[in-house]
Amino acid sequence: MSPRSAVLAVFAALSLAFLPSCARAPETVPAASPARQAGHNGPAAAQPPGAGHSRRAALAAFHLRDERGGGPAEALQVLDGPDAAADGDRSGELALRALALSQLGRYAEAVEALDKLMLARRDLPPAALADAFVERGLALAALGHQLRASEDYAAALVLAPWHIPALLARADQFFALGLPAEAEAGYSQVIEIAPQSVLALINRGVARDEQGRFAEAIEDFTRALGLDPQSPVALLNRGVSRSQTGDLPGMCADYRAACRLGACLRLQSARAMGYCQGEQ
Repeated sequence: MSPRSAVLAVFAALSLAFLPSCARAPETVPAASPARQAGHNGPAAAQPPGAGHSRRAALAAFHLRDERGGGPAEALQVLDGPDAAADGDRSGELALRALALSQLGRYAEAVEALDKLMLARRDLPPAALADAFVERGLALAALGHQLRASEDYAAALVLAPWHIPALLARADQFFALGLPAEAEAGYSQVIEIAPQSVLALINRGVARDEQGRFAEAIEDFTRALGLDPQSPVALLNRGVSRSQTGDLPGMCADYRAACRLGACLRLQSARAMGYCQGEQ
């Protein structure tokens, strides 16, 4: 088989705890409230002070976090609308702007929005400020500023030592820098805090595979699948690790299962090399 091309599970877009009316636990996305969506078009004169700002932020959050929304471009259109200069606390809108810009790959602008937010709101609670540091660190890393990103992750962990997004971001950075042992340690720390984290289990499995510890990697992917049987990423990675141990039937079974979930590229590649023939 060809050498492994590591597949790291991609972070879900981090939620910022200080966003108005849209806080969420890690790795969950709440459905938007229909009442909140309908309220966006209500008469401004009937609303309390600052309600226009709150409705605008809520609608932008809906576009970013609900599959029925229009995505980051639509969120930016809402945030840049004709009433964008309304009075009131703009920190939520700056946070949403940074998230939308990052999703669009406009990382320098995302960093600028987060800089403004962190200057304007020095009174943010520690956990919320840690979220902002992580968001900025991820944008800086995408721009190639790894040292500055590392400093932001460290700052987040000073504020909130058990901050899972910061721990994950730091571990991902270690992996990207070619330090799989350090990455593994970071993912293990997350798993100690949140043993149900499918993302941390998958990424630790990748880090272990990268070090040639295939049996331990397979164990992590299997644990992840016990929590989320519909994870094609866990199946694909387990199939790769199984191939490294010589378990070609197991590899093919995982590739076929992933293909049934819509991820067929590895199965197609294996078949092109003469493996996984037939429909078992």
